Amino acid sequence: MLVSQFVKGQTFRIHCLSIGSSGQVTVTWDRNGLSSSDFRSYYLYHSTASSGPFVAIDSVFIFSDTIQTHATANAANNAAWYTLVCKSASGGPDIYSDTVRAIQLTVLNPGSGFANLAWNVMHTPLISTHSKEYQIYREYPLGVFTRIDSVDASIAPNPMLYSDLISICNDSINYRIEVQDLSGCKSVSNKDGDIFRDLQPPAYPELDSVSVNATGAVVIGWPVNSSPDTRAYVVLQGVGSIWTPIDTLFGRNSTFSATGVNAAGSSISFELIAVDSCGNPSAQSQPHATIFLDGGLLLCSKSVSLSWNAYSYWNTAVSYDIWRSTSGGAEQLIGTTAATTYNDDAIVSGVDYCYRVAAHEIGSLRSSTSNRFCIVPVFPAPPGFCDIRRVSVLSNTNVEVVANVDPGAVVDGYELLRASSAAGPFNVVASQITSGVSTVTFTDQVPSTGAKVYYYQVVTVDSCGTRVKSSQVSRTILLKGTADAGGANLLNWTMYEHWPTGVSSYRVFRTVNGLMDPQPLVTVMNGNSLSVVDSVLDDFYSDGEFCYVVQAIEALGNPYFFIDTVFSNEVCVIQQPTMFIPNAFHPGGGINEIFRPYPQFVSSDDYTFRIYDRWGELIFSADDPQIGWDGSMDGKQAPEAVYVYQIESKQPDGSTFRRVGSVTLIR
Repeated sequence: MLVSQFVKGQTFRIHCLSIGSSGQVTVTWDRNGLSSSDFRSYYLYHSTASSGPFVAIDSVFIFSDTIQTHATANAANNAAWYTLVCKSASGGPDIYSDTVRAIQLTVLNPGSGFANLAWNVMHTPLISTHSKEYQIYREYPLGVFTRIDSVDASIAPNPMLYSDLISICNDSINYRIEVQDLSGCKSVSNKDGDIFRDLQPPAYPELDSVSVNATGAVVIGWPVNSSPDTRAYVVLQGVGSIWTPIDTLFGRNSTFSATGVNAAGSSISFELIAVDSCGNPSAQSQPHATIFLDGGLLLCSKSVSLSWNAYSYWNTAVSYDIWRSTSGGAEQLIGTTAATTYNDDAIVSGVDYCYRVAAHEIGSLRSSTSNRFCIVPVFPAPPGFCDIRRVSVLSNTNVEVVANVDPGAVVDGYELLRASSAAGPFNVVASQITSGVSTVTFTDQVPSTGAKVYYYQVVTVDSCGTRVKSSQVSRTILLKGTADAGGANLLNWTMYEHWPTGVSSYRVFRTVNGLMDPQPLVTVMNGNSLSVVDSVLDDFYSDGEFCYVVQAIEALGNPYFFIDTVFSNEVCVIQQPTMFIPNAFHPGGGINEIFRPYPQFVSSDDYTFRIYDRWGELIFSADDPQIGWDGSMDGKQAPEAVYVYQIESKQPDGSTFRRVGSVTLIR
């Protein structure tokens, strides 16, 4: 009987056609609209074409039996169409189901690395109780079917098509299609497949991080690659523009490599390649470079300066934790920053510090750790001492300051400060850039060493430009002097201070007629009055200018074993010139035979002594105060008469001494 002979449109229907492994078809239907009291039998018809002919293949006489298997359908190789007829026991009209087709799957292998699938829908329009999703299952390995995708039959063409990217190398791969019915049964296609070879590279892997362990070796981690056929991972190291394989790890779940590459001295780049079972390599991953941590001592701020290259390979922001171990102890977190620099100022000189930086992807658990950077900061010891040895006047405008300094101190140099009082303010008047010396000497130019006392301090300047050590305040000796009308010079001076053991004595030296007496005029012991009265009445042949300096001598016991001396300014006092001149002389008379003046404090500079007769004629001249006139004139005795004399000299203060008078020559 042909299907075309049947009247369609009844409510009961075939729900599922499931093709078995031998090509048999299991048919499942419902009993909607049927009466068990008027039931005689079900007749199941089959055809290999939609137009027939349909052949009755079985009859079912149990009303509740709604599942039947067509064992000889050979549906794995042929199309299989089915319809169902319900016969009435009372002779009523037959009731017919719709005609449905078993899902016939065809799998083609075009050799492109894809499996191309095609299959039919079971009925058009779709069976109302069917899911619109036709589910695709892949068999790999043998006996294990895994759902890989689905196709929406309500919008897909008929036949439906699907291409599956092969990720398995040179092996048999089979497929089947399933669709679920609301009644609980499902329709299953035949199984079809072929031997496929993976021609597509696996997805490129993504590095999680590269880190440096405590020994300086690089460790690399990554997630499991998304390609299921991943067989191995190849780790590559970048050297310049060349990428060299350094390690191969087998197994898709092998996601860690301890490379053995030492990154303690520089940042090193790495990439990753996934290789599938066919040997197809993926594209190289995004490179990651290790964090290279370096640093140094900032001596002036007494801190360790750390810097590192950014770890910028993740998609979100990064923060950096700074870890420090002290003297080999456990690491402690000392700071967190988003920058790539950090200064640690909580350090102690001579202590061993080691640092590591860990980058963290904000919002995830990914991290990367740098190499270890270790340093023992050593702060130079401050100068042990800086003491002024002496402040001595060199000239009317120059003062010498000598300081005893620490030769072992690391310094930039020294500054000389001067003030007009011990309380200051002190101003820098000279500086020296020097180090490693035990003595520094300054010569300071001042307006006048005899005008006032000058106070000095020497300051040590370290390599950071900081004043770290100051000497005591020391000062010049200021000597003052005045000439007394009675032929005495009055001297007084200021005390010299700030030697560790003080002054033992003061020596006063005098200069007359430009010559300094090497022997002191007087020695004044410390503690006595700082003044001297010098009587100069007996210095007849002095030019009237008397100059003095005071020398201070350090007392014994200096802790540096020095005995220094310093000088004051030079002070000059001028006695007013005087002169005794006889009014007569008697050549050949045995007394007063030579006529000459007797000067006191009259300079011999530009000295002239002249004798004139009464007609104004020059008859005698001398330029030495010790030479007088013997009463002769042109080698003959001058006659008894009154003669005129004239005496002149240039005094030390620039004035001119002049005397004019007459003398009587007696015969």
